[in-house]
Amino acid sequence: MLQRNSNPPSGPRATRDTRQSSNPSRGGIQKRRGGPIRVDKDGDLDMDAAGGRGRARGGRGRASSQAQSGGSTGSRDTSKNGPNDGGLKAMVLQKALLRGIGAGDAIVRGPRTGLRMAGTLDEAAGKGNGRGRRDGLVQISVRGWKESKAASNPDGGIKDLLAFLERKATAPNAPANEAVRIRKSRSEGDALIVSVRPDDVSSITRLNNFTFAGAVLAIEERPGNADKQNSNNMSEANPDTQDLVGKMKAMLNRRYNPELKLLDLTSLATDPEFSDTGTFSTNARESKFFPALMKVCDAIFSSAQQKREAVTSIRLANNALTSVASVTALSQTFPEIKNLDLSNNQLKDLRALEGWRWKFRHLDQLVLAGNPLETAVPTYTDDILKWYPTLRVLNTIQVRSEDDIKAAAKGKLPIPILTASFRDEASIGETFVKQFFPAFDTDRTALANGYYDVLSSFSLSVNPSAPRAPDDHQLSMFWESYIKKSRNLTKISRLPARVSRVFTGSENIRDLWLTLPGSRHPDLVSSPRQWCIECHSIPGLPDPTGQSKSGVGGLIVMVHGQFEEADVSTGKANMLRSFDRTFVLGPGGGIGGIRVVSDILVLRAYGGTSAWEPQGGEALPLPAPQPPIPKQAQVPEGFGAAVPGKPEEQLQKELMALELSKGTGMTLEYSGMCLEQSGWNLEEAAKAFDLAKANLPSEAYI
Repeated sequence: MLQRNSNPPSGPRATRDTRQSSNPSRGGIQKRRGGPIRVDKDGDLDMDAAGGRGRARGGRGRASSQAQSGGSTGSRDTSKNGPNDGGLKAMVLQKALLRGIGAGDAIVRGPRTGLRMAGTLDEAAGKGNGRGRRDGLVQISVRGWKESKAASNPDGGIKDLLAFLERKATAPNAPANEAVRIRKSRSEGDALIVSVRPDDVSSITRLNNFTFAGAVLAIEERPGNADKQNSNNMSEANPDTQDLVGKMKAMLNRRYNPELKLLDLTSLATDPEFSDTGTFSTNARESKFFPALMKVCDAIFSSAQQKREAVTSIRLANNALTSVASVTALSQTFPEIKNLDLSNNQLKDLRALEGWRWKFRHLDQLVLAGNPLETAVPTYTDDILKWYPTLRVLNTIQVRSEDDIKAAAKGKLPIPILTASFRDEASIGETFVKQFFPAFDTDRTALANGYYDVLSSFSLSVNPSAPRAPDDHQLSMFWESYIKKSRNLTKISRLPARVSRVFTGSENIRDLWLTLPGSRHPDLVSSPRQWCIECHSIPGLPDPTGQSKSGVGGLIVMVHGQFEEADVSTGKANMLRSFDRTFVLGPGGGIGGIRVVSDILVLRAYGGTSAWEPQGGEALPLPAPQPPIPKQAQVPEGFGAAVPGKPEEQLQKELMALELSKGTGMTLEYSGMCLEQSGWNLEEAAKAFDLAKANLPSEAYI
């Protein structure tokens, strides 16, 4: 907790409403009686009132007290040793921090900050009641749900539909206060009209054409929204809230060092901007202050990249923190800082830091000196090193070398990663790869018709749990465009579902490809490090012509890489993904005389290229050539087998013919002729074959 007075409250607690109800109380805990359903002035169901959402539990107020002063003499500024290159110019950053500080400017920019920030700031200033007072809502029409399986429910499936929309519209891993919520809903003919905040509109409308309980939804914003307001405009907010926003911005500007890229948040409770505001006079107000401060930071910087370049070091020393629970929002607002100072607080053990475990994945220096955990947990360094794999300096002492960090980043393995093994034949695999991916990005129809036939198969699988690259700054990864076709066998156990997700034939494969988002793969020639491609020969592939029952030879090509998922309408990339793709190629009537027998595509979050960067050593040597296995003659049924009525002499002759055929490759007919001319002597027949094999016709061989 931030530093505050520890004296007990001197004023009386807030009194309860002592008005008597019509029914006398019988004592004890009583169940609240359900009142009438609350509706708004338009007659719509008030979702907040009905479900209790958005209702904050306000703590009981305590009398304000004078905050204790806390010096910063014990803090260590390790940020001076941190990185100080690159980033935005100092004047630009100062302007960013000064943006909106002018008189009367209370418009806070940034995603999802408007009314929600106003509510947070109101409570930090002691003016809030836990509910937004101006719910500017936008109406959205949802159709198609009446054809769903849920329509047979007693409520027509409305409850399930609302839950479905909220769940799908909320980004994965989003904090609870960022979840999309439907505020009001009503049925209007075959449409369900839902009302949401303006900043949630895009999250709901992107669900258009999603399938709900077997029915495709048609979702669109209603034209001429009477409810629509600009919720990001805080000019109508409480005057005290506007004043608090201005003070926070002024404080951030004063405490920011653009040369060191340092944000100094030490001794916040004694800051002159807030010494007379009562912000730290109660637990309730104090707990709201730091989240509100981080909201203001989110609004000042227009992108995650700008925050990354502007702030690399943060000091939180001398704040009487007993845990990071009250400042945990820092890891969401500045997740990529490199230097963090938590010195001279009251952190007693590692549990006090649990909220930041595995956070700050690029942390280079950490200061925990002056906290009780130094003596209470002597071995805390071991755990800290596990939590932060890039940490180099702890309490001004180097605990890792640069080589150790690089090795950890590459995931050094007991068996070194070798270079890719590409064992092509007649440049077939190389030509295929060079032609396939540019065509997949530009003309999937021609590609499917050129390399795939009626027997070709294709399947894709989404792996949402694959590890992500440390430098992947994408906040969330959406899979809606792929998940319905995914054949992830760890997720799908029913045989019919598994079978239906294997697409056979060039037409089916083409139709599926056309439903997938656009793609843009890196150029193989100019960006070879972004690819890992291996190729090996593979025997025994089915012969599509049916001429060879023993099969034909082919190639297996394994490709690992990345691509940008592109918006076809604009051509702009909106997401970076990694993929693994395995092709089995065989002879056929496609481009270059080959066909794709099998094509398996695995999609995952961007994982970088470190998985195939060599750690030393070359590819394994080619195996020693093995002598070709002679082809087996087609043996008539019962030939060479002891069956009733077959003489022993005939059986022995058949066995010798089989043996000679196996060693020479001749048909059984020519093997029998050779044995007969050699007096049914196997050794003599073999010698006769060596003398005559150059003159034997082709039909003599299998």
